[in-house]
Amino acid sequence: KKPRVVIGVVEGDTHDIGKNLVKIMMDTAGFEMYDLGRDVPLDNFVDKALEVGASIICMSTLMTTTMAGMKTVIEKLEEKGIRSQFKIMVGGSPISQKYADEIGADGYSVNAVGAVKEAKRLVGIA
Repeated sequence: KKPRVVIGVVEGDTHDIGKNLVKIMMDTAGFEMYDLGRDVPLDNFVDKALEVGASIICMSTLMTTTMAGMKTVIEKLEEKGIRSQFKIMVGGSPISQKYADEIGADGYSVNAVGAVKEAKRLVGIA
């Protein structure tokens, strides 16, 4: 069974080239991808992940002004008591490992190749 992944660009940002690259590469690597698109309302990440039984939620942004949305999604999962059901991956130009750690994300990568490796690590695929 393929691990299911919800991916999208957080609300307020319409830049999706990086997200599209990650989606294509993860699909090719054997993940079942659910692409929410760009400028995604934050609740949609939670709702879709629950709906499809996702293993991973991937969030991207190219803008510093929308980075906080990633933390908000994690907080929404915690409020619902379901944070442990999902691995959270974040990426995009202004995102760093330090920021990923600060908001409680499980994974981060600087590029699409690294994102595939990190996703495999998070779900236990060699």
